[in-house]
Amino acid sequence: MFILKQFLKAAVLPPVCWILLLAMVVILWNRRWARKVLLAALVMIVLLHSSYAQYYPRYYLESRYPPLVDPGGGEPYDGIIVLTGGMSPASGLKPFPTISEATFRRLDEAWRIYRISHKPIIVSGGHVDPFTPDRDENKIACDFLRLWGVAPEDVIPEPGSRDTFESAVAVKKILDSKHWRRYLLVTSAVHMPRSMLVFRAVAPEPVAAPGDFTLGASRFSPLGIFPSEEAAGAMYLTVHEYLGLADYTWRSRRYRR
Repeated sequence: MFILKQFLKAAVLPPVCWILLLAMVVILWNRRWARKVLLAALVMIVLLHSSYAQYYPRYYLESRYPPLVDPGGGEPYDGIIVLTGGMSPASGLKPFPTISEATFRRLDEAWRIYRISHKPIIVSGGHVDPFTPDRDENKIACDFLRLWGVAPEDVIPEPGSRDTFESAVAVKKILDSKHWRRYLLVTSAVHMPRSMLVFRAVAPEPVAAPGDFTLGASRFSPLGIFPSEEAAGAMYLTVHEYLGLADYTWRSRRYRR
């Protein structure tokens, strides 16, 4: 099911969804409605890959949970959970593996909180792509925290999960073994609504501690109406999160049963 989900996700997310739509138009070009579909597809591609189209759907996700500026100002908690978000392996001209930008920012937020509370950090997330060998993604993320100054005994790896739902299930086992209940959940702001949805269902009581905010104030620029690589990437991640919310809403209900 996990592999099937990866294929389905690739098919419905851009740019593959646009390629499939345009291929359908070419195949059915003799139909009267094909040209209308082509025009609609071109308009959608232009609009949905502009800065303004992706800003507000993403803003809704990132603004759901404010940053936890003072983690010590609320109720006590037992530990910190940080979710990984990818890495860049050593290949080609890259001599050393490193973490992705999203993972770096998540770890940076966990490190900031650790300096205030000195609570243990569970690093959750492992290898995702089932068609490539494991590249020690979780170990690399843990090594970053240790290099930054987190005590080795305070870094707890959880390398087995492949998505956020599996992370929640795996983390629940660690929490139970340590008799922890309340914890801070650190991930990207855009990823936080989906993460809180599943962690609340599987491993209560999470407290949102989002990092990796990407949106500043919205300012008009005529160039913002044109499609751009940055806007296309942001739209891809935003649509991915909305699809994930729908998927996890359904899976969380089944899990509660």
